[in-house]
Amino acid sequence: MQAIPAPAFLFNLCAGYFAPRCLHLVAQLGVADVLGNTPMSSEDLARATGAHADSLHRMMRMLSSTGVFERRGNGWAHTDYSEHLKVSHPHSLRSFVLMMGNDLNWNAAGALGVTLRTGETAAEVVSPGGLWPYLRAHPEDARIFDAAMISKSHMAIGAVLQGLDFTRYEHIADIAGGRGHILSAILDAAPRAQGTLFDLPDVVANSLAHPRMKKHPGDFFVGPLPRADAYLVSNILHDWLDPQAISILRHIREVAPAHAELLVLEMMLPEGPEPHPAVVMDLIMLSLAGGRERTQGQYDALFAEGGFKLDRIISTHSPYSILVGKVA
Repeated sequence: MQAIPAPAFLFNLCAGYFAPRCLHLVAQLGVADVLGNTPMSSEDLARATGAHADSLHRMMRMLSSTGVFERRGNGWAHTDYSEHLKVSHPHSLRSFVLMMGNDLNWNAAGALGVTLRTGETAAEVVSPGGLWPYLRAHPEDARIFDAAMISKSHMAIGAVLQGLDFTRYEHIADIAGGRGHILSAILDAAPRAQGTLFDLPDVVANSLAHPRMKKHPGDFFVGPLPRADAYLVSNILHDWLDPQAISILRHIREVAPAHAELLVLEMMLPEGPEPHPAVVMDLIMLSLAGGRERTQGQYDALFAEGGFKLDRIISTHSPYSILVGKVA
């Protein structure tokens, strides 16, 4: 394949933020839900969504160049990518797209220059206190954030269940497990296992119910954490820089039996320059939460500082890896 000339490559790269912005806005309009199995014109879509027809047409043309929607005759039709923008899709990512396009995320990306110069988290530059105070002050964005985390957990559920047989464990603790979607799915796949959902009191109070899942409110920076045979830590360590992530692991280590396993589910940064969703997620964490994605070598060191030995890494048919730790 012939490489794109350097000027054209840089032109596309420097102006590339228009494609995701179009994705955010079209998702906000609910175009994917209006568009059924029959192609629809830009004018019909605009009437159904309250949009300006020519502006919508030009944004749809941009998205179709990336594979999201396709031009079919005089109308627009779905692709597999655009189907995932439907609310009704079982693996919908619409909420995640909406979250990435909200004022905090979009403006934080624009404030990355401050982060580059000072190391300050960009979200704290655009909204005092950063992510959590912003969500408390913006209940609709908080609702979308919760929905986005649930949709993201569904993507992780497949990776976890495909990568590891949980029937080997009698008691599984999900640390900072949110509403319990992942742990509930694991317990369904391991019918003899017991589970404990550990998270902040207001989170576990509004979590799912499962006949074999106990709810344990608490703070992983304070403890004590539950005693279990396996500790699932899913999409948590990347929220924090090393000192805080090590503190979480040490609190698990304080209560973990000698035979227990630590199961960390994260996107792992490649050691080389190859493209990977973790590279994008690393910039999201840099701008939004002040955390980071990590390479295998960095996880080796993190586990060791936290009282565990990285025993093996299980790849999945997803961007996620399961890093299995043994008590050191």
